[in-house]
Amino acid sequence: MNAVRIVIPAGTIPAAMVPYDRDTLYRLLDRDPQDVHALRMENELAVVPLVPDADLPAARQALRAADHPNLVAGLAREAVLREVMTRADRGYRITRRRPLVVEAGGVGTENVLPPELGLPEWLKRRLVLEFDVRTLVSRGVVQVVLTCSHRLRTFIDAPVSELREIGVPLAGKAVSTLQEVADPKLADRLGYAGRILSVDDDGTLTLEDHGDGSGTVPDGELYLEPSRANFAAVVAALTQGRASDVLKALADIEAKWHGGGVTRDTVGKTIAWLRRCEGLTLADGVPMELGALLDQSVKGAGFPDVDVFPKPKLSFSPGGMRENRWAQRELDETGPYDRESFPLKKLRIAVVFEPAFRRNIAGIVEGFLYGLPDVRSQGTSPLAPHPTGLVGRFRLDEPQVGYFPAAGDRGEDYAEAARAAIADASDRDEQWDLALLQVSREWKERPYEDSPYWMGKAAFLKQGTVVQALSTETLAMEDLPYAMALANVALGVYAKLGGRPWLLPASRGDAHEFVFGLGSHVEKQGRRGAGQRVVGIATMFTAQGEFVLDSRTASVGYEGLPDALRTVVVDAIRRVRSEERWRPDDPVRLIFHAFTQLGRESADAVVEAVKGLGLSRMDFAFLHVVEDHPFTVFDLEAEKDHKAPLAPERGQTIALGDREWLVTLTGRKEVKGSRQGLPDPILLRLHRRSTYSDMEALSRQVSDFACHSWRTFMPARLPVTLGYADQIARQLAGLERTPGWDRDAVAGSRVMRRPWFL
Repeated sequence: MNAVRIVIPAGTIPAAMVPYDRDTLYRLLDRDPQDVHALRMENELAVVPLVPDADLPAARQALRAADHPNLVAGLAREAVLREVMTRADRGYRITRRRPLVVEAGGVGTENVLPPELGLPEWLKRRLVLEFDVRTLVSRGVVQVVLTCSHRLRTFIDAPVSELREIGVPLAGKAVSTLQEVADPKLADRLGYAGRILSVDDDGTLTLEDHGDGSGTVPDGELYLEPSRANFAAVVAALTQGRASDVLKALADIEAKWHGGGVTRDTVGKTIAWLRRCEGLTLADGVPMELGALLDQSVKGAGFPDVDVFPKPKLSFSPGGMRENRWAQRELDETGPYDRESFPLKKLRIAVVFEPAFRRNIAGIVEGFLYGLPDVRSQGTSPLAPHPTGLVGRFRLDEPQVGYFPAAGDRGEDYAEAARAAIADASDRDEQWDLALLQVSREWKERPYEDSPYWMGKAAFLKQGTVVQALSTETLAMEDLPYAMALANVALGVYAKLGGRPWLLPASRGDAHEFVFGLGSHVEKQGRRGAGQRVVGIATMFTAQGEFVLDSRTASVGYEGLPDALRTVVVDAIRRVRSEERWRPDDPVRLIFHAFTQLGRESADAVVEAVKGLGLSRMDFAFLHVVEDHPFTVFDLEAEKDHKAPLAPERGQTIALGDREWLVTLTGRKEVKGSRQGLPDPILLRLHRRSTYSDMEALSRQVSDFACHSWRTFMPARLPVTLGYADQIARQLAGLERTPGWDRDAVAGSRVMRRPWFL
């Protein structure tokens, strides 16, 4: 792992203890010279001397280090910060305290792009190091570890005035201005200033979404926001005809830095540097000692318990007689789980397309519906990803297909074609089950009112018809990737229509178990926070992974979200309880997956509200699924893997502590190419309000649910509980910005009770 143990001192740490006060804390942290460091310990401040004659606000005490591991952790983080500050003259910049984020200096790290690319010095990718300190508790054993990770940060350090002269297109792009930071130890940083509406001949920029700032600003005072898209636009303007070659070289350089080998070497060199630093001290007279890297192959390194969860067997029959880990093979041999009961055997399909596809669209639809049997992989056992199409793989009858060409490629053209399709079905007293929209990814940058995708989708969804897009970029793929893409599209379409391709095996337990995913969708104009409203989103699944429902709260302020989500959860449980006729003494287990850590008040509110339903045997587990964490896992046995060297296998787990586990959901076999880099595990953190605390079972369930997405045959990066909530949020964000959309009108419709968002 990318973590090294910090040896907890055997003796004591000197400190003066005073009542906690925020102003006192900041005053001590900013004191110059820095002779103390202050940390909050519940209702007190521990003021720790860093030099023998430190000016302390109270008498020195001796705190036993072993009794205060969190104090050791905080002092260790500050020790690394002080050491980095000594390298400021070499170009190192600290941009954040916790976690400690450092922009590296020096040749080869301040800018990792080679000179032969011919790019100016102000356009660069810079190495950024991130240090964090964590306290791990497992079966009463406490460890303090220091983690080190890295990434590349984009810099566009030329003002907009210079970019305008180069010919960079500016309209619609986000811009930033340099902002001072209150903390004297942190470097100034760029802050969002708005989005460019227009550029006058004299260089004056007119901005939208500029908040309290001016709406007109000289172009010499602003910088392009250093996003990947803006970086690519600047490179294209600078390099002209060789832009594609330069961008490809940049992608290769990034892939190298994000790969397992360079990641491991960077961590190792950084930790080795820290070991050589003689000035690392936790406190006056207390040196900071680094132990061994957390390495399973090193005896005595204190490596946590590990395990590997295999992919789950998927169920393709209600009685559990047909199970297979290979979904595509079992679908081809047996058909979907609900092949006997699925009601929409003869689909009615409307196809909307732009005029340029008039000659080809029928063949495209035929390949989607009936398959590409001649497209196979190479090797001794060639496989056909999409041999029989949507109709054959999912045991459907021959569908009725109608073609409705749009007059052009504008948003209103597609909306009008959708209305024509709806009127055509209405004349026959029918309704379309599915709408296929031919679209282009280039249209993503258009305003919502001019987006063929959003305008067409909104028109069909309002009439109860699910929508599936087929992009021209997908249609232009080579044969094998194209067949694989169509296979995933057909899978998602069947689920959108209410089908169940497969389920997870039936639970052996005796409790009614349901798994919730809790997410949210922010409603706001632009990127400013003022006036933000948020819609809470809850997905609900059975233990077998059957999608029960998705519910949304009303649009509320952030402070009202916990109560709104509680209401949604209680209403969902009340509905399922009524449908399944639970008895008051039936055992029930509710598991919640959340993108953010639930506050104690929120967890208590859910527990008390559900208990108010009269169910006497309830268990709860509140699981925070963390994507942004400091841990990286290396598998030394995979060092020679050609796609993802040092990447662990899928299902690899590490029990960091009693309530924290790492789970690898994307392993080396799932990495699509070397440019994807080293995949990171997710961190699962169990809330202390949970009454069900079997972390192995909870982690295994997350791993299983990540193999249960009906959007793709590949394992997903998140369990479907949260993956689906994320998709709902993305779809709602687009639909609610689309003219003519009325969420209240469709809230109770049949189509919105299915996974319409896949």
